[in-house]
Amino acid sequence: MKKENIVLIYSMINNGIIAILKIGGGLFFKLESLFADGLHTISDLVTDIFCMIGLKLSKKRPTKYHPFGFGRLEYLTNLFIGIVLFLLGIFICLNSFKVKKVIPPISLVWLILVTIVLKYIAIKIMSKVGRTSNSEALITSAKESKMDLYSSIGVLIITLLLQLEKEIPIFKYADMVGTIIIGLMVLKLSIKIIVSNSLSLMGEVEKDREVIKHIEDYIMDISQARKCYLKLIKYGAYYALDLTLVVDGNMSFKNVVKLEQDVKKKILKKRSLKIKSVMIYATLEDKKDGE
Repeated sequence: MKKENIVLIYSMINNGIIAILKIGGGLFFKLESLFADGLHTISDLVTDIFCMIGLKLSKKRPTKYHPFGFGRLEYLTNLFIGIVLFLLGIFICLNSFKVKKVIPPISLVWLILVTIVLKYIAIKIMSKVGRTSNSEALITSAKESKMDLYSSIGVLIITLLLQLEKEIPIFKYADMVGTIIIGLMVLKLSIKIIVSNSLSLMGEVEKDREVIKHIEDYIMDISQARKCYLKLIKYGAYYALDLTLVVDGNMSFKNVVKLEQDVKKKILKKRSLKIKSVMIYATLEDKKDGE
């Protein structure tokens, strides 16, 4: 089983446990902000499910009619997640005005602390694997989980403030205000996810110089090129490569064609480059430039 799938399964189990603790605690102690935070965690669970579907579909091999592969399905998956979060954010904000003023027991702090620790560990694991595997789905899931972590910390603060409600009466509104803030946080994240993935669907070029330099160095090592110019187009976790090689001006046409084929074959075989499609052109070096 792929590392990304293992991480997502772990995250799903983790989010399921956290959601049960939050929603159960919110209903039992009638703390609306904790209940809303539990709904937020369920959105994380939905995110993980759709991430797994997106990862599975996006890893399909390129076909005759889809030569660049299916990597952009990750962006569609993330768009759906963004829409779900947007609707959830509106629901939480509207529901905040129905909050009843209660003072939860201080022991509730321990339950919230447990959920914070569980979520923090999951975020660290997802972020690390997402970066190493260049998975947009995992990275998006980790970002969404961070917002859930922050909202849990907010609920912890709300629970502590409510303990002081008798001494400072204004704190009786902490639960309602906190629920609204959680809803707005969800809305903000959803809009960010929708906008960024909509732009990626239109075609996004890799800007990370470290990634580009690594591929350039590999191409110069395996080819007889004097120079190379490349453009990496993102397709989810993979790339489509548009490559121009500048070769010796005295090279024969037959050798140029062979070079193009050899370089293309080696690039596609090098899995660590994460390149699924290569468009390659070789141009002869101007003798004046070579002098």
